[in-house]
Amino acid sequence: MRAALVIAGKDLRQKIRDRSAIILSVVAPFCLAALFSMMIPGQDSFHASYAYVDLDGGPIAQALVDGPLAGLVDSNVATISRATNEDEARSQVEAGTVDAAVVIPAGFSAAVQAGQAAELKVVASGGEVLSGQVLRSVLTSFGSQVEGVQLAVTTVLASTGTPPDPSLAAELAAQAVALPEPVALTEARTEDRVASSRTYYGAAMAVLFVFFAAQFGVVSLLAERRNGTLARMLAAPITARTVLVGKVLVSIVLAVVSMSIIVFGTTLLLGASWGDPLAVAALVVATSLAASGIALLVVGFARTEDQAGSLTAIVAMTLAVLGGSFFQMSQAPEGLATLSVLTPHWWFLRGVDDLASGGGIMLVAPSLAVLLGIAVVSGGLGLWRARRVVTGR
Repeated sequence: MRAALVIAGKDLRQKIRDRSAIILSVVAPFCLAALFSMMIPGQDSFHASYAYVDLDGGPIAQALVDGPLAGLVDSNVATISRATNEDEARSQVEAGTVDAAVVIPAGFSAAVQAGQAAELKVVASGGEVLSGQVLRSVLTSFGSQVEGVQLAVTTVLASTGTPPDPSLAAELAAQAVALPEPVALTEARTEDRVASSRTYYGAAMAVLFVFFAAQFGVVSLLAERRNGTLARMLAAPITARTVLVGKVLVSIVLAVVSMSIIVFGTTLLLGASWGDPLAVAALVVATSLAASGIALLVVGFARTEDQAGSLTAIVAMTLAVLGGSFFQMSQAPEGLATLSVLTPHWWFLRGVDDLASGGGIMLVAPSLAVLLGIAVVSGGLGLWRARRVVTGR
């Protein structure tokens, strides 16, 4: 074992001085995680800004402002400001001061109270599609409620057989508005088991690039065989198993260090929240073991360092696409989502999502079990194949 540690120490010192290894294992994943989290914000970061123009001043317009629009502010979904006229609102949208604006025209309340058609105008920015859709959805829901009140009032007036009385219509409308909703919708939310966008993309880039970090240890087998240093090591009282153990230790250490730096870096600099430190550490170690096993298996089928690097890149990118490193697998087709459970990426990201609810290591036990299983199977096959690289047989 001492000889394996000496081999591992020598390789680690070499990799510390290798700038390309540091860039590929640490700098690249951290930078990509930061870019993804900024360019593709998650639902946790959605916030819109709206303006409204009230040219009506009537009770229905006030109900819209005090009801749905105020509700957006209370739920911290949007910031609402008032503009004096449509031109001012349009200028704010074009300047990017607000994402969208709603214009309540003069006579809006009177038209609604008279049972006539009324309209609201939405001014939206072409670059803020989601914000505009949210505002339209809110206004559509408000319009449906108004339509329901109009229908109720019209039905009552029609049943009396008397000419419509404006005062009676207003009284009936007030009574209809005061009635409770016929169907009450309650929401029983489960625990939030979805990581924030900063955490998700940090985890996604960490598990993607851990394969490149893990390859550095085992790929050196091919380099040492080409240089002749492998034959000189085997000429000493060192077995092929000892050499393999030393190389695999390098892969595991580099993988753990790479993922750990991403965890700490995204937490301190990007505000990511990974959850229970013990559970995160267990996930990092289990994923590093799985990545090292797969990297060892890939090297076992390669003949040169370049070929091993190319095969590792192909395997890493394929598993990343299938495992959800670039997009949430809930958005993928059913067949692709089924294949994703075969990848270590999916299980690592699932574990990170599970920890978002505040649970501990027992909550990620299934992910740890699968990751360790992948490590054992791929590592066992990899040792069998890599032994042929060392012995030449």
